[in-house]
Amino acid sequence: MQIKEFYSNCDILITGGTGFMGKVLIEKLLRSCPGVNNIYILMRSSKGKNIHTRLNDMLNLPLFDKIKEKHPGMAEEKLVPVAGDLTDIRLGLRDADYEVLMRNVSIVFHVAAAVRFDEPFREAVIKNVRGTREIVRLAKQMKFLKVFLHVSTTYSNCNRIYADEKVYNSPISWQDAISIAEYIDPTISEVCTKKLLGLFPNTYTFAKLLAEQIIHEEANNNNMPMVIFRPSVVIATAKEPVKGWIDNFNGPIGFMVACGKGVTNTVLSNPDLMIDFMPVDISIKAMIVAAYHRGIHNSVSDKNITVYNSAIVDKSLKNKDLSQYSVKYSMLYPFDEILWRPRVIVTTSKLLFYTLIIIQQVLPALILDNIIKAFNIPQTMNLVNLQRKIFIAQMALSYFTTQAWTFTNTNFLDLINNVPENEKQEFDCSINLLNNEQIFKNCLIGSQKYLLKSNPKLKKQAIKQLNKIIWFDRFLRTSFFVLIVWCILKSNILPIFNYKLINS
Repeated sequence: MQIKEFYSNCDILITGGTGFMGKVLIEKLLRSCPGVNNIYILMRSSKGKNIHTRLNDMLNLPLFDKIKEKHPGMAEEKLVPVAGDLTDIRLGLRDADYEVLMRNVSIVFHVAAAVRFDEPFREAVIKNVRGTREIVRLAKQMKFLKVFLHVSTTYSNCNRIYADEKVYNSPISWQDAISIAEYIDPTISEVCTKKLLGLFPNTYTFAKLLAEQIIHEEANNNNMPMVIFRPSVVIATAKEPVKGWIDNFNGPIGFMVACGKGVTNTVLSNPDLMIDFMPVDISIKAMIVAAYHRGIHNSVSDKNITVYNSAIVDKSLKNKDLSQYSVKYSMLYPFDEILWRPRVIVTTSKLLFYTLIIIQQVLPALILDNIIKAFNIPQTMNLVNLQRKIFIAQMALSYFTTQAWTFTNTNFLDLINNVPENEKQEFDCSINLLNNEQIFKNCLIGSQKYLLKSNPKLKKQAIKQLNKIIWFDRFLRTSFFVLIVWCILKSNILPIFNYKLINS
């Protein structure tokens, strides 16, 4: 059976459809599997906008331009927003909507998750663990379920340095975690968080491991056709539907933007450690193929669950390479309204890191804030507060930037072999031809275009501004060096040194 044929006439339910991966998944299904029936998207009202308004806003993103050209009106016809909330029992669905999903849906992509590292224990468990339980309960009642694909993360097992494509045991059961979140006072649960997490650095990775236990148990105990898909660090698109599309500042993208803007020039990281990343469009194609492969191999007696580590492994790059790319392409394609010239120092020394952060980032921010305040210059953001946020983010990420993991990705690499020959171009999830430098160049340009909405007409102006800052930076550094030399010459150090030489 062909991939397009497998998805043809199927009703699909997607959680997290308004998130980064969810949007790319929806676009790819519409464009490459136009025979799909309805795609139900679990959504909730947000910031005063109802689900229909949010869906229209999403479809107006540049991500969906190609589908509008190729299949006008298809997205509006096939996408069905369903009011619900992952944090509620029964997903907060109305009885009528619950019945529709039970009766019609045959493929589930559970992509939704709370991805904040500093999420309180209770919220992380309610969203990522209990939410998974509720979507699984719904899927168990679906009359025509072909496959349930759960999106986790390769770092769900970051308490071990080697992670195979299998489900590992968790320190506590998912049932106990939900009970703690539901019944224990939030203040008490937060006090116990460190003890509960054990070797896990944050509630996100811990909750994702617990959610995997639910999927594993249902596959083993109830013969549900389940797949666990673990992306590593997801970055902007490599190719489809446009290069460099991104909608958030998470991970390497945030670092590249901060570097390009000149607000970050010191990183706590091991320069020689490898970063495992995955372009979102490749991950999405692999998810579609993985669900297809599981769906066409269903049988009553099949209890096996396949785990895919969507990790790039042999194609990963070093932390210092990312820093070099950030500086190189920020100079070639400068950001608008930069604070200082792009420059990065990568160090594993916390003492040096703290020192440089204070001298090169916090003190200049404090001085500029006071100058701006003194001259009543309009200011969109307090620079010291910005530096505080960057520091907190760096410390949260330092767990991942100062140590390495080994992920096996045999199942993931085998997915390309499961793509029918005549559909390889459409669903090629191979990573062999990826060029790291080109990918991160596109990431930087994409962040300017899609996140910061930079005006391409102002490119020459941005280059002129960067050149002025570079010359001013050189002037300050030269002046500082001259001042140091002058102080030495004016002090008694040099005569004493000469006296010792003469009398030696």
